Amino acid sequence: MKRFWFTGLMFCLLVLVSTNLALAANANPEGQIVIVGTDIETLNPMLSESTYETVVLNGIFSQLVRMDEAGNLVPDLALEVPTVDNGGISADGKVFTFHLRKDAKWHDGKPVTAKDVAFTWEMIMQAPQVVSRDGFSDIERMETPDDYTVVMYLKEQRAAWLLNWAAISGAILPAHAWKGVEPKEFTKAHKLSRQPIGSGPFKLVEWKPGSHVILEANKEYYGEGPYLAKFIYRAVSDSNTQLTMLKTGEADIAMNLVGDQYPQVQAIKRLQVSLDPGSAYTHMTFNLDNSLFQDKRVRQALNYALPRQLIVEKVLKGIGMVATTSTAPILWAYDDSLEPYPFDPEKAKDLLTEAGWVDTDGDGIREKGGKRLAFSLSTSAGAKDRAQIAQIAKQFWKEIGVDLEIKLVEATMLFGDVLENRKFDMIMFGWLTPADPDEFTLYHSSQIPTPENEMLGQNYAGYVNPKVDQLLEKGKSLLNQEERLPVYRDIQKIIYDELPMLYCYYFVDIHAAPKALENWRPAPFTNGINWNVNQWRLAK
Repeated sequence: MKRFWFTGLMFCLLVLVSTNLALAANANPEGQIVIVGTDIETLNPMLSESTYETVVLNGIFSQLVRMDEAGNLVPDLALEVPTVDNGGISADGKVFTFHLRKDAKWHDGKPVTAKDVAFTWEMIMQAPQVVSRDGFSDIERMETPDDYTVVMYLKEQRAAWLLNWAAISGAILPAHAWKGVEPKEFTKAHKLSRQPIGSGPFKLVEWKPGSHVILEANKEYYGEGPYLAKFIYRAVSDSNTQLTMLKTGEADIAMNLVGDQYPQVQAIKRLQVSLDPGSAYTHMTFNLDNSLFQDKRVRQALNYALPRQLIVEKVLKGIGMVATTSTAPILWAYDDSLEPYPFDPEKAKDLLTEAGWVDTDGDGIREKGGKRLAFSLSTSAGAKDRAQIAQIAKQFWKEIGVDLEIKLVEATMLFGDVLENRKFDMIMFGWLTPADPDEFTLYHSSQIPTPENEMLGQNYAGYVNPKVDQLLEKGKSLLNQEERLPVYRDIQKIIYDELPMLYCYYFVDIHAAPKALENWRPAPFTNGINWNVNQWRLAK
């Protein structure tokens, strides 16, 4: 690995310098792996917000570059990861040149070319329903001087910019298949969002929503493998059912395992099991358009009254860490000077009283201006741990005068209409952070999904803070990690105080897979547990 320098400044992202060597596709793939997880909503990578969808999309699609389990960038469709040394990055850090491999084909047999990369970027910038344009909007223009060369011109230097193309949202789409489709038609309902044509190691055989996705080996894959004949994803949200399927052999890998299941998973002799600190966290996001939450003292009171250590011990059986902000401890910018809010219900009561919320009628629920301190918390049905957390929140918040209604919503609806259109008071789900601490799309005011911006962005809280906006913009523009560090520490301190979300816990992931599965190297970042699914093989 090396560090890259732009005009004397260190590029903060570590990149594994490697070249894509032509490898013959495996002619005799064998066996299958079955993964169980929450139901999915789309097979269009640009429209996906779910780690469950990422697991399926990793099999179907290719990217210019990928990120391995250590956070290094490795080539995929690109022959090399662009660097200053190999001529892929200009001296001023604003021009990136990608040379594509010439043996990659779409699943319909057409060649993958530079036109597909240009089309992908154009659709990201034009389609109203894409999740985010963060990073991609930094590109001023793109040129394709020949079928296998792509030149991207940035408006200005950007730290860790290449990570955008390593995320599944940067997966390359086939221009010829989408030809004639207007950006406004680029939706989850479109046929190609449900029957996609990719260039990855597996082809789609069948997607039956609510049941399963079946992928089969792409024998014309340009890279290593695939060694598996089939890769199957089954939609099973309930963690108890997932555990049972592991025990019976109906499933090989489960995505929703929780702490109290760990001893039972360990006891399954055919599995290799590990506990690995992750970059994900569970949180409760406030809808700050709701007048109940616009005083930060109310948000702080709810945080003080949430027994997060109890949650880690009781719900997770100690397999997790109480969270402070959205920056996980495994990230280089994590601020360990911030202590988790202590459980202090008396402090919570004082803050609510100070904010004018008082129980005037003696029914146990506080009121202010004729309005009760009552609201709902939406979370996914079938997620055992989140249902338990919601019940704990309801119990302890009632003791400080808060009336909480719990709404258990099917995952496709929760992550679709409810989240995307901000139809919630509070919403609880897990969030997987990238390898870089930039959270522009999560906290910048321009990223609040509204009808005016065509619901673009992931600032679902509706959080607005000009100082945070300024810091986020500054953090993206600096290239030296030492200079970026205090910027992201300052952001964490503000977020810690203002709490647009309640940060419950950081994940310690329970990873379990068959002992016979070789090259099982789950990643803690947004690239998912099967970023290298093409390399998976079952030992004979």
